[in-house]
Amino acid sequence: MKPLISIVMPVYNCEEFMEESIRSICEQTYTNWELIVVNDASEDRTVEKISQIKDARIHVINLKERQGIGAAFAKGYKFAKGDFIIRHDGDDISLPTRLEIQQRYLEDNPKIGMVSCLISCFTRDQSLRSDCIFIERIQNYYKSNAEIEKSIIAGFLPVIFPTLMIRKELMDKVNYGNKTPLFDDQTELLLELIKLSPVEKVNTILYSYRRHKDAYHVVNQKEYSKYACELLKDPSVRNSFQFKEFYKDLNFDVKRKTKLNEKSKLRVLMLIDALNVGGTETHVLNITKKLMDMGIYVVVATSGGPMEVVMRSYGIKVIKIPIDGDYISNKKKFGMVKILKTIIDEEKINVIHCHLFASMQLASELYRMYKIPYVVTVHGLFYPNNIFYSTCIQASKVIAVSKPVREMLYNKLGDRIRNKIVIIPNGISSDLVNNSYRDIDIRKELNIPKSAGILCYCSRLDWNKTNVARVLLFSFTQLLEDYHNLHVIVIGDGPGRESLEKEAQVINEMADRDVVHMIGTKVDVIPYYLQSNIIIGTARVALEGMMCKKPVIAIGNQGYTGIVDENRKDIQWDMYFGDHDALAKPNVTNLVRDIKYLLRNKENRIRIGGWGRSWCEKMFNIDNCVREIVKIYTNALEK
Repeated sequence: MKPLISIVMPVYNCEEFMEESIRSICEQTYTNWELIVVNDASEDRTVEKISQIKDARIHVINLKERQGIGAAFAKGYKFAKGDFIIRHDGDDISLPTRLEIQQRYLEDNPKIGMVSCLISCFTRDQSLRSDCIFIERIQNYYKSNAEIEKSIIAGFLPVIFPTLMIRKELMDKVNYGNKTPLFDDQTELLLELIKLSPVEKVNTILYSYRRHKDAYHVVNQKEYSKYACELLKDPSVRNSFQFKEFYKDLNFDVKRKTKLNEKSKLRVLMLIDALNVGGTETHVLNITKKLMDMGIYVVVATSGGPMEVVMRSYGIKVIKIPIDGDYISNKKKFGMVKILKTIIDEEKINVIHCHLFASMQLASELYRMYKIPYVVTVHGLFYPNNIFYSTCIQASKVIAVSKPVREMLYNKLGDRIRNKIVIIPNGISSDLVNNSYRDIDIRKELNIPKSAGILCYCSRLDWNKTNVARVLLFSFTQLLEDYHNLHVIVIGDGPGRESLEKEAQVINEMADRDVVHMIGTKVDVIPYYLQSNIIIGTARVALEGMMCKKPVIAIGNQGYTGIVDENRKDIQWDMYFGDHDALAKPNVTNLVRDIKYLLRNKENRIRIGGWGRSWCEKMFNIDNCVREIVKIYTNALEK
């Protein structure tokens, strides 16, 4: 027997149209369906109209009080037994082959979670006919998943919810019944579904969309347009498309969630402007996890970003706040402080730890108004000069992640802050390798021969780090002359990725095979490090590479510091692996020389890798780093 399709039809005062709508279901060429009509306390002859159609596949639920489309749909959905779900409007019509064509499409495309279709838009009202022509043309213009995603990013949603056939297993992943949206048309549900699965349209008109003056979107047209516009501005929608491959790597089945300790006397608000993919955000993630493991109450306040999903997957409480830039005007600052003070009161926060520009401004303002102690971590040399004086002077402590950062702060603020600065490096856990949950064979995934050597570069592809990646690619072309069986993997994303991909394509064409692999951002980079011969990068990448017992060549924003080994460990730390200072500008000559040295001697690679792991565990142990941070919090509360 063919799979069952469940059609849920919420209706309210729909006597004029619903008989025609229900009969369009009864006339489907695909016959294994059930129709669940949810009467949302209609006050007209809707019930009578429903009862006139006799079909054992039709089930009626009568609600005593009106609850709205979303709630009525949720009631009906609880009774749905099908493998596929449709929410059908009571004033619209499905063409006879709709169920058959959409079900076959999903059967033929198992990776697609839902499918829409083209529409015809019709009306009996002359004044709405021009609207109908426009709606039909613009809705039918966007068909492929790529076109639909681009349209949503541009601020227009080209999918009408009732045109969708959705796999029930996808629908079950969405919490659609837990909140009451501002508008009752399930746009929020649709966007949540689109975040989880690609959607495409079959290139056939299968749904007739009716416009009339009592229709929900006609009555609420202006307000709804504003509402939909705000929903589509949500960065999480854009992130779900841009970081699709990144999110695909997340394993939500891993039991790794840590519960908040409500009894903790130390209650920390981790304040960070945004949760992009990078070293700063990874550091905040790791210290938050470790603090929670120690029984300390921590919540994260942020504008959000791709790393938000990762944080939530660990059980970290993330509270969204509307930070929309590095600098906050005085007018906006007052509103932001009010929002944060509400969070602080509700979460019983007694210390704030801030990390980036806007967060530092807000923390200092909260201290000025309410005397809530705050700690600042300065993660690099990229902070604007005018941010420090207004935010660091009143801080309980200022954490510099490296010696060059400390020197920068001394130079800018002098004796006013000298006693407040402490160096605490970005820590790393010795469990990093053991806790890597992705069991993958990257050679098989990327079609790299087992005998081939692999170089791995990992970085956000912006600022000077794009130039570093470009130097690596130029160096790689020279290396290929002597090492024909060599490949390079570039992990990362950013504004520079597109130009680098073009250069990679040229190299691959010259080699007549894929030897440069641009793989984008990854949640878990450890499998790529473990299966590479040499790691190239800076800061946290250098630490992770050493923890994997791999030789590391350090090159970063400031330039080149070379192979990380025992003889140069002090220089590497003083310069933070090329990210905060350097011995030389990134150049092909130095990079080719050091890569060749490591490729020629396997014993040296093993020796340097083993030493690197040992040094990393002693120098950058996250347990020690977080214990120092906790002491700072405790001292801040005692003052």
